[in-house]
Amino acid sequence: MRWSLWLPLLAVLACGDDAESALQVGDARSYPEADPLFRADPRWLGGDGALSVPLDDERALWLFGDSFVATSDASDRRESEMVRNTIAIQTGRDPRTASMSFHWRTDPDGSPAPFFADRGERWFWPGHGVRVDGGPLVLFLMGVRAAEGGLGFEEAGYRVVIIDDPDVDPGAWEPRWVVPTELAADPDASVGTAVVREGEYLVALVNALGARHVGWLARFRTTDLVAGVAEPEWWTDDGWASGTSLGDSAPATVLPDAGPEASLHRDPSGTWVHLMSRGFGGTDLVVSTAPALTGPWSSPMRAFTPPESSGPDPFVYAGKAHPWLDADGGLLVTYATNSFEFGDLFTEEGQRDLYWPRFVRLTLEP
Repeated sequence: MRWSLWLPLLAVLACGDDAESALQVGDARSYPEADPLFRADPRWLGGDGALSVPLDDERALWLFGDSFVATSDASDRRESEMVRNTIAIQTGRDPRTASMSFHWRTDPDGSPAPFFADRGERWFWPGHGVRVDGGPLVLFLMGVRAAEGGLGFEEAGYRVVIIDDPDVDPGAWEPRWVVPTELAADPDASVGTAVVREGEYLVALVNALGARHVGWLARFRTTDLVAGVAEPEWWTDDGWASGTSLGDSAPATVLPDAGPEASLHRDPSGTWVHLMSRGFGGTDLVVSTAPALTGPWSSPMRAFTPPESSGPDPFVYAGKAHPWLDADGGLLVTYATNSFEFGDLFTEEGQRDLYWPRFVRLTLEP
């Protein structure tokens, strides 16, 4: 539950480059017929994050942050453990009929453990990733560590993991961990909140945390990442530059507000689409568009207001698009629901309605 990533939104909300949007939002509605996909395993009792990475034409990886995993057959969060991250494999492109298998690790004592294990003082929440042409899977993970004050934790750089054969059962995955040669151009930046393939590079959206929340771009040569080298170049006003050549300068701001969690994809029209939740507590799903990843990006336009945003003391976040899903020509989006009172997640109503990803179907039209 990434509360720390959302608190800064009190200080800054989205602004735009005022470029005209190439797409407009048409129909938009809740899509509850797809929500049961996330309730397919009686032991997986909810999580947030909900990033997706296609593995082939029929399968995709889902990545979740803090997740409830049952420790008994009761399917009750009061008999569960919250682990830092879990994954799932979806088979079938239509979430209404697809199957889903959830996965986590197990500690020696038999208790649930995060799929991507802690390393030293760091634990990990998922970023995004890409599968490379039927070969390895490249994933970005956000490091977090305990800290005094505040909510008790802070961002701690990022890591890249390589899964050489993502076609085998996830229980047999042996992640290769890659430590970036520079952990970030800015220590308060999350690298890889969204990742896309562009030619020979993987381009990662970088979210500058704190009061800024501006979006930068970093690119990594795909062959280097697969070989275990994470050496980013950064988009500047003069093109791509190494971190060394940047010196003390910040990369160019591509998005005035990149959102602490977001998605990037290319629409069938060729237009790039950035989608995120805007606001704090009660939020809207908003869309910006651009002719290129580097912009210019349009001002965010409201696409949908989750009904939970109108409830008492709402906490709605983590909007992301999943363009690979089959939705009768529409675009499927997920968001997360939560509560500022942790105990609410264990009530009968909370177990039913809170801390489950929810689907929205919308259309984007020229």
